[in-house]
Amino acid sequence: MVVGEDAQLKGFSGARRAKQWLESTMRIRAAYANTDSPSCGCRLTVPWPYGGHTFSFDLGGAMRGEPYHHDAFCAEIKNYSQPGDQGVQFDAFLAKCYVAAQAGHHLSDHFMWITWAPFRANSWSTLQSPEQVESAVLQNCERIFGTADVAQAREKLDRALARSVAERLWLIVLSEKQETLVPLRDWEAIVAAELTRRGMARGEHR
Repeated sequence: MVVGEDAQLKGFSGARRAKQWLESTMRIRAAYANTDSPSCGCRLTVPWPYGGHTFSFDLGGAMRGEPYHHDAFCAEIKNYSQPGDQGVQFDAFLAKCYVAAQAGHHLSDHFMWITWAPFRANSWSTLQSPEQVESAVLQNCERIFGTADVAQAREKLDRALARSVAERLWLIVLSEKQETLVPLRDWEAIVAAELTRRGMARGEHR
C-alpha cells in the first residue's frame, strides 16, 4: 500500500470513529461525512474567496440539547498517533473556519478539531484565541483577500469575525479507551425512545 492510500484509509477510519463517538454522546442528532454521498460532500464544501478553489470539512451535522439545541457544526478529523504536521494543518483549518463564517455557511455555528494526538503543547492554551485565528487568516491571505501583501490583508481582516470564530472553536482530543467510555447501546436505545416520545428526536421541542 502506498503512503497516499494509507493516509486516505486512516482518514476514512478517523472520520467514522469521530462520527460514532459524537453520536454516542447523545448530543448529536445527525452527523455525516463528506464521503457519505455527493450531497453530503457538497454540503461540507466551501469555496475560497479567491483562486477558484474549494475546501471541504470532514464531518457535519446537527446538535441537540441546550445550550446547543438546533445548532449545526462542521469538523476536521486528524487520525494521528503523533503530533506530526498538525500545527500547520490546524492553521489552515482556522483559515477555513474564518471563510465559512464569513460566507454564512449553514454549518458554521461550531467548528470542531478532533484528533487522537495533542500538538503544540507549549502553546495549547492559546490555540483557540482570536490572535491565533488572525495569524492563520493572514497566512492564507492570498486565498482569502486576494493579496499576498500581509499589510494589506491585515487592513481587510475582520477582527470581530476572528473573535467570533475563536468562540465557536472546539478542540477535542480522543483516545481508544475514551472511545469505549460511552453509553451502552441499550442505554442509547432507552434515551432515543424517550427523546422520540418528547418529540426532540425530530427537533420539535427545546
